[in-house]
Amino acid sequence: MMNLDGTLVADTITSLAALVGLLVVISIIGGRDTGDPLSRRFLFGLKVLAVLLACRILDWTTGLALFRFVTIAAAGLLPLAALLLTEGLLRRHAPFALKFFAAGGALLFLLLAPIPERFAEPWRMAVLLAFQFGGFLAIGWLVMTRDRDSLSAAENRTVERMALSLLLIIPFMVTDYRPGLFEVPVRLGGIAILFLCWLTIGLGRASLGHRDTIGAFTVITLSSVFAGLALGGIDDLGWRGSVQGVVIVLSATLLAVIYNDSVSLTAEKRRDSLLKHMAEGDLTDSARFLRGLQSHILVDGALILPAGDLGDFDLKVLARALEQEPVRSLADTQPGAPVDQDIREQLAWLFEKFEATHVLLATLEPLTVVALNMPALASSPGVEMELRAVQRMAMLISQRHAKG
Repeated sequence: MMNLDGTLVADTITSLAALVGLLVVISIIGGRDTGDPLSRRFLFGLKVLAVLLACRILDWTTGLALFRFVTIAAAGLLPLAALLLTEGLLRRHAPFALKFFAAGGALLFLLLAPIPERFAEPWRMAVLLAFQFGGFLAIGWLVMTRDRDSLSAAENRTVERMALSLLLIIPFMVTDYRPGLFEVPVRLGGIAILFLCWLTIGLGRASLGHRDTIGAFTVITLSSVFAGLALGGIDDLGWRGSVQGVVIVLSATLLAVIYNDSVSLTAEKRRDSLLKHMAEGDLTDSARFLRGLQSHILVDGALILPAGDLGDFDLKVLARALEQEPVRSLADTQPGAPVDQDIREQLAWLFEKFEATHVLLATLEPLTVVALNMPALASSPGVEMELRAVQRMAMLISQRHAKG
Protein backbone atom coordinates (compact mmCIF):
# COMPACT_ATOMS: atom_id res chain seq x y z
CA MET A 1 0.00 0.00 0.00
CA MET A 2 1.25 3.48 -0.86
CA ASN A 3 1.93 5.98 1.92
CA LEU A 4 -0.71 8.63 2.47
CA ASP A 5 1.49 11.54 1.36
CA GLY A 6 0.20 14.76 -0.18
CA THR A 7 0.59 13.46 -3.73
CA LEU A 8 -1.54 10.38 -3.09
CA VAL A 9 -4.18 12.45 -1.28
CA ALA A 10 -4.38 14.91 -4.20
CA ASP A 11 -4.52 12.10 -6.76
CA THR A 12 -7.20 10.25 -4.82
CA ILE A 13 -9.42 13.30 -4.27
CA THR A 14 -9.18 14.36 -7.92
CA SER A 15 -9.95 10.85 -9.18
CA LEU A 16 -12.79 10.45 -6.68
CA ALA A 17 -14.34 13.74 -7.81
CA ALA A 18 -14.07 12.58 -11.44
CA LEU A 19 -15.69 9.24 -10.53
CA VAL A 20 -18.62 10.95 -8.80
CA GLY A 21 -19.01 13.30 -11.80
CA LEU A 22 -19.10 10.28 -14.12
CA LEU A 23 -21.74 8.57 -11.99
CA VAL A 24 -23.89 11.72 -12.13
CA VAL A 25 -23.64 11.84 -15.94
CA ILE A 26 -24.26 8.08 -16.24
CA SER A 27 -27.45 8.45 -14.21
CA ILE A 28 -28.61 11.30 -16.48
CA ILE A 29 -27.79 9.52 -19.76
CA GLY A 30 -29.17 6.24 -18.43
CA GLY A 31 -32.43 7.95 -17.51
CA ARG A 32 -33.04 8.93 -21.11
CA ASP A 33 -33.75 6.67 -24.08
CA THR A 34 -31.33 3.80 -23.49
CA GLY A 35 -32.53 2.18 -26.71
CA ASP A 36 -30.71 4.83 -28.71
CA PRO A 37 -27.51 3.27 -30.17
CA LEU A 38 -25.53 6.47 -29.64
CA SER A 39 -26.56 6.62 -25.97
CA ARG A 40 -25.48 3.01 -25.51
CA ARG A 41 -22.07 3.73 -27.00
CA PHE A 42 -21.64 6.80 -24.84
CA LEU A 43 -22.71 4.92 -21.71
CA PHE A 44 -20.20 2.19 -22.54
CA GLY A 45 -17.37 4.72 -22.70
CA LEU A 46 -18.46 6.43 -19.49
CA LYS A 47 -18.69 3.11 -17.66
CA VAL A 48 -15.21 2.10 -18.82
CA LEU A 49 -13.90 5.40 -17.44
CA ALA A 50 -15.79 4.87 -14.17
CA VAL A 51 -14.39 1.35 -13.74
CA LEU A 52 -10.87 2.64 -14.47
CA LEU A 53 -11.14 5.40 -11.85
CA ALA A 54 -12.76 3.19 -9.21
CA CYS A 55 -10.16 0.44 -9.59
CA ARG A 56 -7.30 2.95 -9.68
CA ILE A 57 -8.44 4.45 -6.36
CA LEU A 58 -8.79 0.97 -4.87
CA ASP A 59 -5.35 0.01 -6.20
CA TRP A 60 -3.77 3.04 -4.49
CA THR A 61 -5.55 2.48 -1.18
CA THR A 62 -5.37 -1.34 -0.96
CA GLY A 63 -2.42 -2.36 -3.13
CA LEU A 64 -4.31 -5.45 -4.39
CA ALA A 65 -3.05 -6.74 -7.75
CA LEU A 66 -6.60 -7.36 -9.00
CA PHE A 67 -7.39 -3.64 -9.08
CA ARG A 68 -4.12 -2.91 -10.89
CA PHE A 69 -5.04 -5.51 -13.51
CA VAL A 70 -8.52 -4.03 -14.12
CA THR A 71 -7.09 -0.48 -14.23
CA ILE A 72 -4.63 -1.33 -17.01
CA ALA A 73 -7.20 -3.37 -18.95
CA ALA A 74 -9.74 -0.54 -18.76
CA ALA A 75 -7.11 2.02 -19.81
CA GLY A 76 -6.34 -0.10 -22.87
CA LEU A 77 -10.04 -0.17 -23.74
CA LEU A 78 -10.47 3.63 -23.75
CA PRO A 79 -9.39 4.36 -27.37
CA LEU A 80 -11.78 1.66 -28.65
CA ALA A 81 -14.66 3.06 -26.58
CA ALA A 82 -13.89 6.58 -27.83
CA LEU A 83 -13.70 5.33 -31.44
CA LEU A 84 -17.08 3.58 -31.17
CA LEU A 85 -18.63 6.79 -29.86
CA THR A 86 -17.00 8.86 -32.60
CA GLU A 87 -18.37 6.53 -35.29
CA GLY A 88 -21.83 6.96 -33.84
CA LEU A 89 -21.49 10.74 -33.67
CA LEU A 90 -20.19 11.04 -37.23
CA ARG A 91 -22.58 8.38 -38.58
CA ARG A 92 -19.83 6.74 -40.59
CA HIS A 93 -17.28 3.96 -40.13
CA ALA A 94 -13.71 4.71 -39.17
CA PRO A 95 -10.91 3.39 -41.40
CA PHE A 96 -10.26 -0.31 -40.90
CA ALA A 97 -6.64 0.35 -39.87
CA LEU A 98 -7.81 2.58 -37.00
CA LYS A 99 -10.37 0.00 -35.86
CA PHE A 100 -7.69 -2.70 -35.92
CA PHE A 101 -5.31 -0.43 -33.98
CA ALA A 102 -7.91 0.30 -31.25
CA ALA A 103 -9.15 -3.29 -30.94
CA GLY A 104 -5.65 -4.79 -31.12
CA GLY A 105 -4.39 -2.38 -28.46
CA ALA A 106 -7.28 -3.25 -26.13
CA LEU A 107 -6.43 -6.96 -26.49
CA LEU A 108 -2.71 -6.33 -26.03
CA PHE A 109 -3.15 -4.54 -22.72
CA LEU A 110 -5.56 -7.19 -21.51
CA LEU A 111 -2.65 -9.60 -21.95
CA LEU A 112 -0.05 -7.23 -20.47
CA ALA A 113 -2.11 -6.29 -17.42
CA PRO A 114 -1.32 -9.43 -15.31
CA ILE A 115 2.47 -8.92 -15.57
CA PRO A 116 3.83 -7.88 -12.15
CA GLU A 117 4.81 -4.24 -11.87
CA ARG A 118 8.48 -4.96 -11.13
CA PHE A 119 8.83 -6.67 -14.52
CA ALA A 120 6.57 -4.41 -16.60
CA GLU A 121 7.39 -0.85 -15.58
CA PRO A 122 8.22 1.63 -16.92
CA TRP A 123 7.98 0.19 -20.45
CA ARG A 124 4.32 -0.90 -20.07
CA MET A 125 3.28 2.63 -19.06
CA ALA A 126 5.28 4.10 -21.96
CA VAL A 127 3.55 1.80 -24.47
CA LEU A 128 0.13 2.51 -22.95
CA LEU A 129 0.75 6.26 -23.12
CA ALA A 130 1.84 6.02 -26.77
CA PHE A 131 -1.18 3.86 -27.61
CA GLN A 132 -3.70 6.21 -25.96
CA PHE A 133 -2.02 9.32 -27.33
CA GLY A 134 -2.02 7.91 -30.87
CA GLY A 135 -5.61 6.70 -30.58
CA PHE A 136 -6.96 10.05 -29.37
CA LEU A 137 -4.98 11.95 -32.01
CA ALA A 138 -6.46 9.73 -34.73
CA ILE A 139 -9.96 10.29 -33.33
CA GLY A 140 -9.30 14.04 -33.28
CA TRP A 141 -8.29 13.79 -36.95
CA LEU A 142 -11.58 12.02 -37.76
CA VAL A 143 -13.50 14.78 -36.00
CA MET A 144 -11.63 17.62 -37.72
CA THR A 145 -11.97 16.10 -41.22
CA ARG A 146 -15.65 15.13 -40.89
CA ASP A 147 -18.20 16.09 -43.52
CA ARG A 148 -20.04 18.84 -41.67
CA ASP A 149 -22.78 19.07 -44.31
CA SER A 150 -23.78 15.45 -43.69
CA LEU A 151 -24.59 16.21 -40.03
CA SER A 152 -27.29 18.36 -38.51
CA ALA A 153 -26.48 21.50 -36.52
CA ALA A 154 -27.15 19.64 -33.26
CA GLU A 155 -24.89 16.75 -34.32
CA ASN A 156 -22.08 19.13 -35.29
CA ARG A 157 -22.47 20.90 -31.96
CA THR A 158 -22.20 17.60 -30.08
CA VAL A 159 -19.10 16.59 -32.01
CA GLU A 160 -17.49 19.96 -31.32
CA ARG A 161 -18.21 19.60 -27.60
CA MET A 162 -16.43 16.24 -27.62
CA ALA A 163 -13.52 17.84 -29.50
CA LEU A 164 -13.26 20.48 -26.77
CA SER A 165 -12.83 17.75 -24.18
CA LEU A 166 -10.06 16.17 -26.28
CA LEU A 167 -8.12 19.43 -26.01
CA LEU A 168 -7.79 18.68 -22.29
CA ILE A 169 -7.75 14.89 -22.37
CA ILE A 170 -4.74 14.56 -24.69
CA PRO A 171 -2.27 16.74 -22.73
CA PHE A 172 -3.69 15.99 -19.28
CA MET A 173 -3.58 12.22 -19.68
CA VAL A 174 0.23 12.41 -19.93
CA THR A 175 0.32 13.34 -16.23
CA ASP A 176 -1.52 10.13 -15.32
CA TYR A 177 1.52 7.98 -16.15
CA ARG A 178 3.33 8.61 -12.92
CA PRO A 179 5.11 6.84 -11.29
CA GLY A 180 7.15 5.07 -13.93
CA LEU A 181 7.92 7.72 -16.54
CA PHE A 182 8.31 11.05 -14.71
CA GLU A 183 7.18 12.90 -11.61
CA VAL A 184 4.44 15.55 -11.47
CA PRO A 185 2.73 16.96 -8.34
CA VAL A 186 -0.69 15.55 -9.23
CA ARG A 187 -2.46 13.61 -11.96
CA LEU A 188 -4.67 15.85 -14.12
CA GLY A 189 -6.69 13.22 -16.00
CA GLY A 190 -9.53 13.62 -13.51
CA ILE A 191 -9.84 17.31 -14.42
CA ALA A 192 -10.22 16.41 -18.10
CA ILE A 193 -12.89 13.84 -17.21
CA LEU A 194 -14.78 16.39 -15.10
CA PHE A 195 -14.68 18.84 -17.99
CA LEU A 196 -16.06 16.11 -20.29
CA CYS A 197 -18.88 15.48 -17.79
CA TRP A 198 -19.69 19.19 -17.68
CA LEU A 199 -19.76 19.44 -21.47
CA THR A 200 -21.99 16.37 -21.65
CA ILE A 201 -24.58 17.81 -19.26
CA GLY A 202 -24.58 21.06 -21.24
CA LEU A 203 -25.34 19.34 -24.56
CA GLY A 204 -29.10 19.73 -24.08
CA ARG A 205 -28.84 23.49 -23.78
CA ALA A 206 -28.72 24.90 -27.28
CA SER A 207 -28.46 28.46 -25.95
CA LEU A 208 -25.12 27.66 -24.30
CA GLY A 209 -22.41 28.27 -26.91
CA HIS A 210 -18.84 27.01 -26.99
CA ARG A 211 -17.56 30.46 -26.07
CA ASP A 212 -19.83 30.50 -23.00
CA THR A 213 -18.53 27.10 -21.91
CA ILE A 214 -14.88 28.01 -22.40
CA GLY A 215 -15.41 31.34 -20.64
CA ALA A 216 -17.08 29.65 -17.66
CA PHE A 217 -14.32 27.04 -17.46
CA THR A 218 -11.69 29.79 -17.58
CA VAL A 219 -13.37 31.66 -14.72
CA ILE A 220 -13.62 28.49 -12.63
CA THR A 221 -9.98 27.63 -13.34
CA LEU A 222 -8.70 31.11 -12.46
CA SER A 223 -10.78 31.15 -9.27
CA SER A 224 -9.41 27.74 -8.29
CA VAL A 225 -5.84 28.84 -9.04
CA PHE A 226 -6.33 31.90 -6.83
CA ALA A 227 -7.84 29.83 -3.99
CA GLY A 228 -5.21 27.11 -4.22
CA LEU A 229 -2.29 29.52 -4.30
CA ALA A 230 -3.79 31.48 -1.41
CA LEU A 231 -4.06 28.31 0.68
CA GLY A 232 -0.52 27.37 -0.29
CA GLY A 233 0.74 30.76 0.78
CA ILE A 234 -1.08 30.66 4.10
CA ASP A 235 0.22 27.22 5.08
CA ASP A 236 3.58 27.53 3.27
CA LEU A 237 2.97 24.32 1.29
CA GLY A 238 5.63 24.95 -1.33
CA TRP A 239 5.09 24.79 -5.06
CA ARG A 240 4.05 21.10 -5.08
CA GLY A 241 1.52 21.59 -2.32
CA SER A 242 0.18 24.74 -3.99
CA VAL A 243 -0.30 22.94 -7.31
CA GLN A 244 -2.04 20.09 -5.53
CA GLY A 245 -4.25 22.58 -3.70
CA VAL A 246 -5.20 24.27 -6.98
CA VAL A 247 -6.16 20.93 -8.56
CA ILE A 248 -8.17 19.80 -5.51
CA VAL A 249 -10.10 23.09 -5.44
CA LEU A 250 -10.67 22.93 -9.21
CA SER A 251 -11.92 19.32 -9.08
CA ALA A 252 -14.27 20.09 -6.18
CA THR A 253 -15.60 23.18 -7.95
CA LEU A 254 -16.19 21.35 -11.22
CA LEU A 255 -17.98 18.55 -9.36
CA ALA A 256 -20.23 21.09 -7.64
CA VAL A 257 -21.03 22.71 -11.01
CA ILE A 258 -21.78 19.32 -12.56
CA TYR A 259 -24.11 18.38 -9.70
CA ASN A 260 -25.83 21.77 -9.81
CA ASP A 261 -26.37 21.48 -13.59
CA SER A 262 -27.71 17.95 -13.18
CA VAL A 263 -30.20 19.19 -10.57
CA SER A 264 -31.26 21.96 -12.97
CA LEU A 265 -31.78 19.41 -15.75
CA THR A 266 -33.86 17.19 -13.47
CA ALA A 267 -35.91 20.17 -12.29
CA GLU A 268 -36.43 21.26 -15.88
CA LYS A 269 -37.69 17.80 -16.73
CA ARG A 270 -40.17 17.93 -13.84
CA ARG A 271 -41.13 21.54 -14.46
CA ASP A 272 -44.85 21.80 -15.04
CA SER A 273 -44.63 24.48 -17.73
CA LEU A 274 -47.60 26.16 -19.41
CA LEU A 275 -46.43 24.55 -22.65
CA LYS A 276 -47.55 21.22 -21.18
CA HIS A 277 -51.06 22.65 -20.84
CA MET A 278 -50.92 23.72 -24.48
CA ALA A 279 -49.89 20.23 -25.52
CA GLU A 280 -52.37 18.34 -23.32
CA GLY A 281 -55.21 20.83 -22.67
CA ASP A 282 -58.77 20.50 -23.99
CA LEU A 283 -58.82 22.25 -27.37
CA THR A 284 -62.48 21.69 -28.17
CA ASP A 285 -63.28 25.32 -27.31
CA SER A 286 -61.52 28.26 -25.67
CA ALA A 287 -63.69 28.12 -22.50
CA ARG A 288 -62.63 24.52 -21.73
CA PHE A 289 -59.03 25.35 -22.60
CA LEU A 290 -59.02 28.29 -20.18
CA ARG A 291 -60.78 26.35 -17.42
CA GLY A 292 -57.98 23.80 -17.63
CA LEU A 293 -55.51 26.63 -17.19
CA GLN A 294 -57.12 27.58 -13.85
CA SER A 295 -55.79 24.45 -12.13
CA HIS A 296 -52.24 24.86 -13.43
CA ILE A 297 -49.68 25.22 -10.62
CA LEU A 298 -48.05 28.31 -12.15
CA VAL A 299 -51.32 30.24 -12.46
CA ASP A 300 -53.40 28.55 -9.78
CA GLY A 301 -56.67 30.42 -9.22
CA ALA A 302 -56.68 32.31 -12.52
CA LEU A 303 -59.97 34.17 -12.98
CA ILE A 304 -61.86 33.95 -16.28
CA LEU A 305 -63.73 37.24 -16.60
CA PRO A 306 -66.43 37.58 -19.27
CA ALA A 307 -67.78 41.01 -20.19
CA GLY A 308 -70.57 40.65 -17.57
CA ASP A 309 -67.97 40.66 -14.77
CA LEU A 310 -66.29 43.79 -16.13
CA GLY A 311 -69.17 46.22 -15.63
CA ASP A 312 -66.96 48.64 -13.67
CA PHE A 313 -64.64 49.11 -16.64
CA ASP A 314 -64.68 50.91 -19.95
CA LEU A 315 -64.83 47.85 -22.18
CA LYS A 316 -63.81 49.78 -25.29
CA VAL A 317 -60.64 51.08 -23.64
CA LEU A 318 -59.89 47.66 -22.12
CA ALA A 319 -60.44 45.92 -25.46
CA ARG A 320 -58.16 48.44 -27.17
CA ALA A 321 -55.47 47.93 -24.55
CA LEU A 322 -55.54 44.13 -24.91
CA GLU A 323 -55.81 44.29 -28.70
CA GLN A 324 -52.60 46.31 -28.77
CA GLU A 325 -50.84 44.00 -26.30
CA PRO A 326 -52.73 40.72 -25.56
CA VAL A 327 -50.74 40.04 -22.35
CA ARG A 328 -50.47 42.90 -19.86
CA SER A 329 -48.63 43.06 -16.53
CA LEU A 330 -48.26 45.46 -13.62
CA ALA A 331 -45.32 47.02 -15.41
CA ASP A 332 -47.82 48.59 -17.86
CA THR A 333 -49.32 50.66 -15.03
CA GLN A 334 -46.03 52.32 -14.06
CA PRO A 335 -45.58 56.02 -14.90
CA GLY A 336 -42.84 55.36 -17.44
CA ALA A 337 -44.78 52.70 -19.40
CA PRO A 338 -45.55 53.66 -23.04
CA VAL A 339 -49.35 53.46 -22.70
CA ASP A 340 -52.14 56.02 -22.85
CA GLN A 341 -53.37 57.51 -19.58
CA ASP A 342 -56.87 56.02 -19.93
CA ILE A 343 -55.43 52.57 -20.63
CA ARG A 344 -53.11 52.88 -17.63
CA GLU A 345 -56.03 53.77 -15.36
CA GLN A 346 -58.20 50.90 -16.59
CA LEU A 347 -55.36 48.37 -16.18
CA ALA A 348 -54.44 49.69 -12.72
CA TRP A 349 -58.03 49.31 -11.53
CA LEU A 350 -58.27 45.85 -13.12
CA PHE A 351 -55.12 44.62 -11.35
CA GLU A 352 -56.20 46.15 -8.04
CA LYS A 353 -59.78 44.85 -8.09
CA PHE A 354 -58.87 41.25 -8.93
CA GLU A 355 -55.51 41.23 -7.08
CA ALA A 356 -53.76 40.24 -10.30
CA THR A 357 -50.28 40.73 -11.69
CA HIS A 358 -51.09 39.71 -15.26
CA VAL A 359 -54.10 39.81 -17.53
CA LEU A 360 -54.43 38.23 -20.96
CA LEU A 361 -57.00 38.47 -23.73
CA ALA A 362 -58.99 35.28 -24.23
CA THR A 363 -61.59 36.42 -26.77
CA LEU A 364 -62.25 39.83 -28.24
CA GLU A 365 -65.91 39.41 -29.26
CA PRO A 366 -67.40 38.96 -26.74
CA LEU A 367 -64.60 40.35 -24.57
CA THR A 368 -63.22 37.76 -22.16
CA VAL A 369 -60.03 38.22 -20.17
CA VAL A 370 -58.04 36.04 -17.79
CA ALA A 371 -56.63 37.66 -14.63
CA LEU A 372 -53.95 35.84 -12.67
CA ASN A 373 -51.54 36.49 -9.84
CA MET A 374 -47.97 35.50 -10.65
CA PRO A 375 -45.41 37.45 -8.57
CA ALA A 376 -42.12 38.11 -10.33
CA LEU A 377 -40.08 36.53 -7.53
CA ALA A 378 -42.03 33.28 -7.79
CA SER A 379 -41.89 32.84 -11.56
CA SER A 380 -39.15 31.88 -13.99
CA PRO A 381 -38.01 34.23 -16.76
CA GLY A 382 -39.68 32.14 -19.47
CA VAL A 383 -43.18 32.09 -17.94
CA GLU A 384 -44.29 35.37 -19.52
CA MET A 385 -43.36 34.03 -22.94
CA GLU A 386 -45.35 30.88 -22.16
CA LEU A 387 -48.30 33.08 -21.16
CA ARG A 388 -48.14 34.74 -24.57
CA ALA A 389 -48.17 31.33 -26.24
CA VAL A 390 -51.19 30.23 -24.15
CA GLN A 391 -53.01 33.46 -25.00
CA ARG A 392 -52.40 32.97 -28.71
CA MET A 393 -53.62 29.39 -28.48
CA ALA A 394 -56.84 30.52 -26.77
CA MET A 395 -57.40 33.15 -29.47
CA LEU A 396 -56.79 30.66 -32.26
CA ILE A 397 -59.29 28.23 -30.71
CA SER A 398 -61.96 30.94 -30.45
CA GLN A 399 -61.31 32.12 -34.02
CA ARG A 400 -61.55 28.56 -35.32
CA HIS A 401 -64.96 28.10 -33.67
CA ALA A 402 -66.12 31.53 -34.88
CA LYS A 403 -65.37 30.53 -38.47
CA GLY A 404 -66.97 27.12 -37.94
